[in-house]
Amino acid sequence: MASLIWFRNDLRLRDNPAVAAALSATANDEPIYALYLYSEEQWRRHHWAPIKVDLLWRHLEQLQQEAAEWGIQLHVKRVQNWQTVPRVVRDFCGEFNISEVMFNCEYPLDEQRRDRATRSWLAEQGIGVQDFHGLVLVPPVLRTQAGDYYKKFTPYFRSWLEHLRVSGVPAPYGKPERQPVTPPELPASIAYERSDSSAWKVGEEACYQQLDQFIDATVADYNSDRDRPAIAGTSKLSPYWELGILAPQAAARRLQRGVPEFPDGLNEGAKTWLSELAWREFYQHLMDAVPRLSYGKAFQQHTEAFPWRSSENDFKAWCEGRTGFPIVDAGMRQLKNEGWMHNRVRMIVANFLVKDLHIDWRKGERYFMEHLIDGSFPANNGGWQWSASTGTDAVPYFRVFNPTSQSKKVDPDGTYIRSYVKELADCPTSAIHEPQAWLKQNSVDYPEPIVNHKQAREEFLRKFKAL
Repeated sequence: MASLIWFRNDLRLRDNPAVAAALSATANDEPIYALYLYSEEQWRRHHWAPIKVDLLWRHLEQLQQEAAEWGIQLHVKRVQNWQTVPRVVRDFCGEFNISEVMFNCEYPLDEQRRDRATRSWLAEQGIGVQDFHGLVLVPPVLRTQAGDYYKKFTPYFRSWLEHLRVSGVPAPYGKPERQPVTPPELPASIAYERSDSSAWKVGEEACYQQLDQFIDATVADYNSDRDRPAIAGTSKLSPYWELGILAPQAAARRLQRGVPEFPDGLNEGAKTWLSELAWREFYQHLMDAVPRLSYGKAFQQHTEAFPWRSSENDFKAWCEGRTGFPIVDAGMRQLKNEGWMHNRVRMIVANFLVKDLHIDWRKGERYFMEHLIDGSFPANNGGWQWSASTGTDAVPYFRVFNPTSQSKKVDPDGTYIRSYVKELADCPTSAIHEPQAWLKQNSVDYPEPIVNHKQAREEFLRKFKAL
């Protein structure tokens, strides 16, 4: 009898408990199959960016070849939507005489429903199922002393670290001694727009090398450099976490080198970076515990009554990077041009949309997903609700970023701004954050600020406090 690895956002062979289980349960002379199901309809529902789809497809081509070298035949099949998945998986198991299916759990509501239905269909056929939590270092099982899920990051992080201390980091495993197989053909085309992702690596080996390079050369200074968008101070590994090309287990194992008391004993940079991985898992923990987040609802339900503005002109100016606030415009143009934006700048532009323009955070959340190569439903939702003060552990509503002050803080000499706002390429540093006077003197075509920050802040505070 054969085993089946059902891939989803865990597109790797190494550090994948579903793959490890299949290898362990299957004799060398028995076949191992793998299946990846995609749906353009689901991508549209979740607003996948064309650049993210392109990265996925490029990686699938490499993963299929590498899986064949491991003796695993990876099939890529189209489904109409997640409702049709149980039948497709059942039929695939029947066609290839599969006795057991292994997969890693996903936590948004649509995916949980898909998996429950598939388990039921497979059980009717007497096919075994093993599921794992390979998308995270710590499964979403952490609970407070009262038995409730964590609603604040700091106590969650303490519990997360303790779980890691007790459970440890799984040991790695290597390529199995199996005969290579011939990979099946990928579908000839997909009915979804794609945009060029070639600036980003694909393939496990290349991504693991980037992880090693970051930890060896950059992570020690992460605490000081991560908020400076003009500096290469972040890992830029987020697209690979999202598609599961990299495993959080691999990151933990590399941080653990030379630190026997891990997760304690790390330098400040590594400790801060580890906490960012925990934030990613905190948002998945919330997605698992609070189904309404999958319906686009605010975590803090009373904030649903906030009177958001409906201004398509202002929203369009924000999307196009024409707000008249250079740091905001630089970030939005980077997003549009590259499909990625520095994390600190994401916070600034999100805060601006919500608290300066008073536009519903859900519009920004969707726009980000439509353009980000690393668009993650749990993390994107969590980040936007944090900025909008509608989520769990959110920034207090009375904390409103001043875009000009933030600009001076994170991009003091304007290097980042000049990289994306070409109109300001010759603007002196003394004027780069508030260029209006320089613009008039030099007849440069760049918009005036579309909002008075002080007035917008006061109005937002008044409306939010009234809730």
